[in-house]
Parts: sequence; structure tokens; C-alpha cells
Amino acid sequence: MAIVVLAVALTITVVRNFKGGSPEEILESLPRNVDLSLKKINYTETRDGKRHWTLVADSAAHTVEDGITRIENIHMTFYDEDMGDVVLTAEEGEMKSGSREVAVRGDVIVNNPQGYALYTDSLLYREAERMISTEEPVRMVSEKMEVTGVGMLLDVQDHTLILLSDIQARLAAVTGESGNR
Repeated sequence: MAIVVLAVALTITVVRNFKGGSPEEILESLPRNVDLSLKKINYTETRDGKRHWTLVADSAAHTVEDGITRIENIHMTFYDEDMGDVVLTAEEGEMKSGSREVAVRGDVIVNNPQGYALYTDSLLYREAERMISTEEPVRMVSEKMEVTGVGMLLDVQDHTLILLSDIQARLAAVTGESGNR
């Protein structure tokens, strides 16, 4: 649903902001095999009057034939009243409207308000399962621990995270009331 809404929002933004040029000029300005292209995107998904997520990106290009929107320099904020805002950044990504999947790649970093940061090379979000996964190495860091592993499953609904293999953890010891380690 979010992917369809984003595609419609992209179309509306183009139509509203279009200021001239012949159809031939417009088509020539689009990259090959792209039906819709935008620069400097700032889109917020809302449901029942509440913000769910905001996407800020340098550019997006949508191809109707394959239903894929390719996005560059992604900065997404997911709003969660219980956990606080979670921020994801990545170099690039793709949203597939048919399968309702979002894949991001390149220096993927996820930060949450509790001070945890997750680093990996790619993540895949499947809307139907509400799961985030990767087969790549993952590193999670906080002030008190560092956990690494290969492969991850994150259930968005239950807020449970599973590292799949090669798991190592380092915990920082906290002693005394002064918080010395």
C-alpha cells in the first residue's frame, strides 16, 4: 500500500510542479527506461491522521513496466509511539509495488532512540510478513555492547530480532554507582 501511495504521490508532485516543455523535451530529460523521475524527495506516509514514516532522498525513478522505484541517498524516519523514532540511511534502494518489498543497499545504518545502531550492507523489508531481513554481516552497537553476526531476521510487529550465524557479543561491565566500567 505504501509503495502504491508513494508512486501516486510522485505522479501528483510531477504534475503539480511541471512548468512547461513539450512532451518530447520531457521524455528526452528522463533517463532511459524510466517513466517518472524526481529529485529532492520529501514524502510522509500517514494513516488515520498519524505519521508512519517519512522518506527523504536525493532522487527517485519509477518504471511502470516492472513496477520498481529506484531511490538514491535514502534517509527514512519510522515513527513509533512506543519505541520512538527509528532512522534508516542507505546509499540506494528499490521499492517493488507488486510484491510490496523495499530493499536498501550500501552503508545501511539504522539508529533507534535507545542508542542502538545497526550497520550492514543491505536490508530487505517485506510488507506482507512485516519482516526485515539480510543475509549480510550485521553489527549492532550501543554504549554497553557490540554484537556481530551474519544474517538477521527482524519481526517489525513483535520487535524481535534474530541473528542467524557467526554470532559474537562483547558486553561492557558497569561497576559502582558512578557508572565506571
